[in-house]
Amino acid sequence: MRNVVVIDGFRTPLCKEGTYFRETDADVLGSWVVREMIQRCHRWNLPIDTIDCVLGSNVATPMHAVNPTRVAAVTGGLPVTIPADTVAGKNCGSGVTALYYASLRIRSGDVDTVLVLGMEAMSRIPVVYDHTLADLILQYGKARTFRERTAGAAALLPKLLNLKRYPPRIGLITGLTDPMCDLIMGLTAENIAKDPFLGITRQDQDDYAVRSHQRAAAAWHKGFFSEEVVPMYVPERNAYVEQDNGIRTDADQETFRAMKPVFDKRHGSVTPANASQITDAAAAVLLMEEGKAKSLGLPILGHLKEYADFGYEPSCMGLAPVGAIAKLLAKTGLTLKDFSLFEINEAFASVVLGISRVLDSSSLMERKFGRYGLADRLGELPPDNLNPNGGAIALGHPVGVSGLRLAVTSLFELKRRNAERALISACIGGGQGVAMIVERT
Repeated sequence: MRNVVVIDGFRTPLCKEGTYFRETDADVLGSWVVREMIQRCHRWNLPIDTIDCVLGSNVATPMHAVNPTRVAAVTGGLPVTIPADTVAGKNCGSGVTALYYASLRIRSGDVDTVLVLGMEAMSRIPVVYDHTLADLILQYGKARTFRERTAGAAALLPKLLNLKRYPPRIGLITGLTDPMCDLIMGLTAENIAKDPFLGITRQDQDDYAVRSHQRAAAAWHKGFFSEEVVPMYVPERNAYVEQDNGIRTDADQETFRAMKPVFDKRHGSVTPANASQITDAAAAVLLMEEGKAKSLGLPILGHLKEYADFGYEPSCMGLAPVGAIAKLLAKTGLTLKDFSLFEINEAFASVVLGISRVLDSSSLMERKFGRYGLADRLGELPPDNLNPNGGAIALGHPVGVSGLRLAVTSLFELKRRNAERALISACIGGGQGVAMIVERT
């Protein structure tokens, strides 16, 4: 098995739903980062046809582009001879999984170079009409005579105006609702927050969320994201976007305590302030076989190492990363003390707090994972090394992009710290978790 190195990686600013990227489809966001990667290849004197294939991560598939990676690759300027495919089924873990699948192809000797993309336009997720309305709209569209159009309009208009009886389905909410447990993701986070054995309070969640915003704001102020983030011009808005726009520089406990629960309005503690932000973005990572990268004299940002995934109870999907991390450590013989950095996706504050508490407790491991054969305490996630530059609560969670962001953020932070090894992990709607090791040697 051959070694896989990261030549470069970057992302666009993460923009809140309905803001700068609201008119931009996922494949267009992807094409932007493809163009940027092509420019970087030119600077390295690397021929574009060195790229053997493109693998992308996108969850909310655009209706006009069922393989958005292929569309982004070609419209972004890559030759049509370079094949492309899209990973979508791993939901929030699709980005990490795309990196893993790409690395497998390189390790096996199938290819030498893979461009991995992440793209998500959550602002563009459609609203879906009730099937009764949809049938009438289709019939009206087929009308040929004036009489048919008049009859169709007479049947359709009253129903269009009666939204209480024929409410449209908001695609974003439907997509964030798990069909196996019939819970929107925020309610699965509430299940973790309400678990008496975990002991997570509303104040714990708000304190964690404030820290995420403060750390993200400090990272931007110190210039930590300057290598990671590529500014983007948005022609639809005639705007130049340089920074993530969801960070609250005024975040404090008093402001966050005033926020009301949004998923369980009477008894809940998960609020918009201590949950991740719905966001649009794109990212790109160029992977290559190590020997080839060295022979071409290319820069090496880091290495992709082992990967693990894990299945768990869907109604408490936020704890699934514990199983993935345990599986990864058992696979490699490493312990948490062997890592200088941890990037755990902040889907919700209760999720990261729950993961941290279970990992550091033998009794909680036994209670939550004993039936899966995992009962040993794995250790502490040191607060200073856990999401040190903020996470999805402050930056945003563009579902198909987040896995790439975790990897890229980790590699640049390892570079700043002159440290060797990071662990990235994410929970996944449907009761799954992923974990991966990235290194700088």
